Amino acid sequence: MTPPYLVAGRTEWNHRLRSAAVFVVAVAFTGITTVGLLATVEQPSYELALAIPLLTVLVLGVFLMPVHMIPAVVGAVLCVVPTRFVPNDGPFNALPPLALVMGIWVLRRIVLAHGAGRASRLPPLSRIGPRLAVYTFAVLLVAWLGVSILRSGVNETTVGWTLAFVVSALVPLLVFDARQEVALLRTVLLIGGALAGANIMVELVLGMSPVYGWLGGSREFGFAVYRAQGPFSHPLFAAAFLTVPAMLGIGTWLTTGRRWMLLCGGLAAGGVLATVSRGSIVALGVAVGVAVIAAPFFLGWRNVGRWFVFVGLAGLGAVVALNFGPLVERASSIESQLSAGVRERAITVAISAAEYSDWFGTGPGTSGQTGRLFDTIVIENSLLQLLISIGLPGLVLFVLFLSSLIWSAWARGDLAVGLAIIAYTVSISSFNSLDAVRGMHIVIGLLVLLAVHDSTPRPRADEFEPLSAGRVMQPTSG
Repeated sequence: MTPPYLVAGRTEWNHRLRSAAVFVVAVAFTGITTVGLLATVEQPSYELALAIPLLTVLVLGVFLMPVHMIPAVVGAVLCVVPTRFVPNDGPFNALPPLALVMGIWVLRRIVLAHGAGRASRLPPLSRIGPRLAVYTFAVLLVAWLGVSILRSGVNETTVGWTLAFVVSALVPLLVFDARQEVALLRTVLLIGGALAGANIMVELVLGMSPVYGWLGGSREFGFAVYRAQGPFSHPLFAAAFLTVPAMLGIGTWLTTGRRWMLLCGGLAAGGVLATVSRGSIVALGVAVGVAVIAAPFFLGWRNVGRWFVFVGLAGLGAVVALNFGPLVERASSIESQLSAGVRERAITVAISAAEYSDWFGTGPGTSGQTGRLFDTIVIENSLLQLLISIGLPGLVLFVLFLSSLIWSAWARGDLAVGLAIIAYTVSISSFNSLDAVRGMHIVIGLLVLLAVHDSTPRPRADEFEPLSAGRVMQPTSG
């Protein structure tokens, strides 16, 4: 038997070696990123001189902070940090900063084995199928992206877009048990989304952001009415992101009865309305409509009263949205008519561009340059952009992947996450997000984590156990 002092000594040395390894990896990671940044800059500048030490501190901080906090920090950054301050040029175009942070999280969890804890038990048979579907479609999607690159040619655009998407949206799947991370991430998204939504509503009333207005920056996009955007660089980005915390809060209140979550979801939904983004407002309407139909299967008869309250609130929300002054004013404006005309033409252009490549796509990230062969308009629909770039097979695999995420969440009784995925998918179908704004790929990565790993809050103590949900409301292993 090994003496206790030897066991303690080995443990201490293992801890020191692991800490040293983390430091070495962190420094190497920072050095590689810095070299990549310098390689893309023709002439050094004052901003670059500040960016390098700041980048060093940030990367080291991500390596040294508690590992379970990293996804939540990414969610918090999305909610509060102005997107124009997040670098997106040079190497960060292929590897967005938040994707880099999530990559470090995966590295620490898988390679450095931080926060791994005990081995998780296999999920019940009822949930093996949904999780298998998620991983199957993820693998098939990655394989198709590889085929698409080979067919269209290896270049900066196709490889850069694929790298950004895979690291942001699919690499988080390599962590098989992230329940602790996801529980914290869910709370951060709810509270951060509520704060962002409240700030955007106040911004609409004041005509400037009370929090971010002093930072300056252009807010003119040629809109017929003022559209708030908070920390986001465009109202469309703000609205699309806020659909996630909005439906997370509303859906979680439906299944648990926790009123503070309804408040958070309502504030985020108010923020969506304040952006005057019709696509995201419609997305919330679609998700709420799905909730009206699906919620009884999650609530059970004992909690059916909450469903009636929800239907009443949904009806009130629809009345408010339809009579919302800025939305009504924008709907009758020339800008709105031009935007609607562009979206109609986009369908014809997308079909022509898809036929041009025999429906196999012209390569990841190439929808913009391919679309310009047929028209000068921007394809303001992420799904149509994918149809052009990665073709019909890639688009089908992407939709099946999102559908499997909804299945995975609902198999665990998590109504809210499924609704959030539906709302976000409909929202990005109204503007050019996936193929044009690589920094927003990370939102899909966060939705992936929420869908695969169990973070469903339990009902309040004074609630009856749902009849139809039954076992899905019990604590699970994953």
